[in-house]
Amino acid sequence: MATNTTDPARRNVPVIAGQSILSQVAWTLGSPSVVLPFLAISLELPMFLAAALVSIRMSGSMISDLVLARPIAAQVRKKRGIALTEIGLGGCLLMALAIAATGSVTLTAIAFVAAFFLIGLIEESQSLMLSDLFGDHLKSKSRMIIRYLQLGAGGLCAIGLVLLIHEITKEYPPFSRHSAVIAASVSFFLFSALCILGMAESAPEKPEGGNIKISGRQSLRSIISGIVEMFEYPWFRRYMAMRLPLVVVSLSVPFFALIAAEAHHTSAKGLTAMIISSASGYLVSAPLWQLVNMKSHRAVMVSGNLMVAATGVVMLAFHYAHIDHEVHLHAIALFVVSVATTGISSARKLYFLDIAPKEQRIQGAAAIKSMCRLTAVALSAALAAVAHMHEVASAIVFIVLVSIWAAFSCYRIAQPQQKADTQA
Repeated sequence: MATNTTDPARRNVPVIAGQSILSQVAWTLGSPSVVLPFLAISLELPMFLAAALVSIRMSGSMISDLVLARPIAAQVRKKRGIALTEIGLGGCLLMALAIAATGSVTLTAIAFVAAFFLIGLIEESQSLMLSDLFGDHLKSKSRMIIRYLQLGAGGLCAIGLVLLIHEITKEYPPFSRHSAVIAASVSFFLFSALCILGMAESAPEKPEGGNIKISGRQSLRSIISGIVEMFEYPWFRRYMAMRLPLVVVSLSVPFFALIAAEAHHTSAKGLTAMIISSASGYLVSAPLWQLVNMKSHRAVMVSGNLMVAATGVVMLAFHYAHIDHEVHLHAIALFVVSVATTGISSARKLYFLDIAPKEQRIQGAAAIKSMCRLTAVALSAALAAVAHMHEVASAIVFIVLVSIWAAFSCYRIAQPQQKADTQA
């Protein structure tokens, strides 16, 4: 009679929802794409290093995929591992903050490189564990509801908190203001770790034949041969021609944040405006793109790319006219590219599921992920060099040009959803 109230599956939904919201607040307040570049620029780290932190973080994620995927898959229970990753992420932020407080630029640079590499490593490990955990303990509808709650409630909480922190610290120097935001982020990572421990985790059911089989770690040669093999399929070649330009478009958020940090890292309201704009972007993107996605994935990808390109053109025009000193201009730009890149990310994943044959889906996804990660590491490093030798605006020129090409590519290559559905 009372089984419904103590059903672990029913209890897990609010626990996981709470953990997701707390984690979203922590990520927003300590964002490696927005908040940490502000801190790096305010500490007078070289522009090359501040921009190259994107590559360093992606390198950590790539190593996690190659080295840690098998051990993570072998773990029967995941909640303790997820809690430890939340604590680890908070620890990375604290370590960078503590060393930055010493005032040594060299030590601070080393600390930021280490922190970003570890954040990439831990973030990807956590993503692998969360995917497994959600798949085992949540139904499809619950996963969707939790995702929207995470973006909506997490974004609203982050906006409220950063406004409160701004009011308390607006008279403080930049480092103190930025440190207060990161300290709040660390606190929410700890709350998230404690929250996930409250779920009831059961071991996944074993197949009738015995133990669950886990594929061994692939060698570099087998990874390369798997990628080369996928290029034999026309659908994969077409998808990659569309997907690779989107790697550059995905770099728009960190580089738009960098140009904002360059202009406003000493402003009392610069960081607050950037956090609010990025959080608002995630908040708006979920309901907006869900409606468009139902009609056409291609429309989302084309629109998102054009939004990035148009925003970049406006930003560059204001920058070269020397009238980009208003913090609200950069905040609006970051809001638009956050909305755009979030929509593109979800649409390309859904489009892949539409066109990839079932028997080639897993191998195709692995090949795409490997190639895009390598491309992102190389391109972000190249753009970091451009930003250092010239200025961040030069990197944004490249992002704008590729965004226009990506919009054209998505329009030509991606099939309208109705046609894709009839062919499937």
